Amino acid sequence: METVGTEVKLKKNLVTLLVLTLSGSFIYTLPYFRSYYYDGFMKAFNLTNAQMGLCSVCFGGIGAISYLFGGIISDRFSIKLLIPTSMILTGTLGFCLLFSPPPAIVILIHALWGLTSLMMFYPALMKSIRALAGSTEQGKAFGIFEGGRGIFNAGYLTIAAVIFARMVAAGSESLGIRRIILFYATVTTLLGVLTIFLLRDLPEENSGEKKSFQLKLIAKPAKIPEVWLMIGIIFSTLTVSQGYYYISPYVTNTFTVSAVVGVILTSASQYIRPFASMGAGFLGDRINSSKVMLIGQVGLFIGVATILVCNSMGIIPVLIASLIIFVCMYFCVSMHFAIMEEFDCPPEWEGAAIGLICCLGYMPEVTNHFIAGQLLDHFPGNTGYRLFFIYMLVVVAIGIGLTLIWFKRTKQKRMSMLKNNQKLKGLKE
Repeated sequence: METVGTEVKLKKNLVTLLVLTLSGSFIYTLPYFRSYYYDGFMKAFNLTNAQMGLCSVCFGGIGAISYLFGGIISDRFSIKLLIPTSMILTGTLGFCLLFSPPPAIVILIHALWGLTSLMMFYPALMKSIRALAGSTEQGKAFGIFEGGRGIFNAGYLTIAAVIFARMVAAGSESLGIRRIILFYATVTTLLGVLTIFLLRDLPEENSGEKKSFQLKLIAKPAKIPEVWLMIGIIFSTLTVSQGYYYISPYVTNTFTVSAVVGVILTSASQYIRPFASMGAGFLGDRINSSKVMLIGQVGLFIGVATILVCNSMGIIPVLIASLIIFVCMYFCVSMHFAIMEEFDCPPEWEGAAIGLICCLGYMPEVTNHFIAGQLLDHFPGNTGYRLFFIYMLVVVAIGIGLTLIWFKRTKQKRMSMLKNNQKLKGLKE
């Protein structure tokens, strides 16, 4: 790790960042791929729909709670140990599926994935990415991370689809599921081994004396107002990031277009993701991350509002609004932890703060589907969709207000960062 002043040169650590990006993409292939191959997975392991639901509940429920513990763990133990161990354990659990375990064991494996891929891995991953870049490179680092994940996601989904198609053509859908599991488990495990070597020189603020695990440590970041502002800001943007899936059925129901158009509309977000995320990252390092966050939030508000008011004006305005939403939601997601550089969080609490932020800020992953389901069931037709879009609009508006408060509270730190950046540019010149 080479430093200039207090800055870690991101370009010196680019290979490590890319491997961590690939790792951050692959570790979630095993817990989530059942959603892409629902029927095939269910048949391969003789599961009922209820048992498939339990897989989701166990992974998501344990994972949500795990964020809290994971943050504290990343402060107590070396992230050089946590990241490789979590990936190797996740891959090993994948290999266990190849032995055709009974449904109860399949559900247990999903619960354990909640521990390995969320508790052990995610907070440590966020800390490692922050450590790879200097204070004026955070936006770029997280932009490359989010954009890279989009590219890698598209790559491994394509490979998995080819594997599955060949096995189905050979007359064995279940074998196709197992070949995908073998592919995902093997790559995840190998990446875990690779990160052992790549993270050897990663600097850690908490690399000194390791203290015992204490849950009460979560109370310390909970007293920092900026942590709660980050929770609210992330919650507001993820409400749209997790809710945009409902745009596709709304479009097909309202404008009587084919389901293919709806699928293309949803898929377009993944092609936009790399460009929007990386663009946001580079822009964030130029004008600061929180300004990019605000731009993204305003864009989300405009996009959702347009969908609400243009339902009688044809599909074109709605498609344009959807594209605006796709760009802006990745603007926001890329800045989620880049803005953390704009306030002073003690290094010894950083992991605990990230864990608390993830635990509460990521709640739309659970609440969105419940709220949307209730609205769509009680208000059939387009009314339920429109009420859900109104809910998203209100939450984004609150998020914009929280970001404006963030500007006031972090003004001095951002000015200090700007001066530091100008000094570095002067030294380079």
